[in-house]
Amino acid sequence: MQTQLSYFDDTYKFNDHTMIIATNKDDSGHFIILNQTIFYPQGGGQPSDQGTIQVGDVRMPIHSVKSVDNEIRHYTDQSYSHLVGQTGTCMVDQDLRLLHARLHTSGHLISNIIESQYPHWQASKGHHFPDQCYVEFTAKNGSVENISLEWINKEIEQHIAKDCLTTIDQITGDKVQELCPTLTYTIPKDQPIRVIRIGDFPFSPCGGTHVKSLSELKGLNLIKYKIKKNTMKVYYDIEKC
Repeated sequence: MQTQLSYFDDTYKFNDHTMIIATNKDDSGHFIILNQTIFYPQGGGQPSDQGTIQVGDVRMPIHSVKSVDNEIRHYTDQSYSHLVGQTGTCMVDQDLRLLHARLHTSGHLISNIIESQYPHWQASKGHHFPDQCYVEFTAKNGSVENISLEWINKEIEQHIAKDCLTTIDQITGDKVQELCPTLTYTIPKDQPIRVIRIGDFPFSPCGGTHVKSLSELKGLNLIKYKIKKNTMKVYYDIEKC
């Protein structure tokens, strides 16, 4: 059962109509399947949205969302099988959605700045959970190099002051190499893929939620970094609005 991913269209859309098409239970608990959703499922280093689904007088709490076996599963507190086929409204927690979008976009900005200034480092992984955020880099050809947190933080401030815009697009796999020349893995040419770009930095594949412009990243700060063998983790945080 395919669920339309409405959160792709607008990070700032916090409620939308929907229909319950199935319910079930797995090791993580009771879950609901919708025909379309604005709930972001956990993935790509970003936590899921939370919120509620309202059908008539029934308000169902959604505490986590996951993509499992090609299903977007909205985990809730009990079985709502009697509501299958009913229409209702998805409502995501607005403050949490925007915090996650700010943290995720911050990870991209940090990656872009470090890769441009320190070309021996290439971003390989991001973890954008509140209070435990970091971007992981791998040394190209084993060329380990220290970085300057002070310099990078100044660069971050300058980009935020310029209020650079984020651009999101949907492309086919045959265009990925052109737009994302540093990509370390291959994507089938006929497979659609979503990409993001900050200002004039290169595009990168990403299915997460992002802010419209960097003015929303005020308070972003690199805390520390650690290098172990050929891997570097750069830890960061952002002031909560």
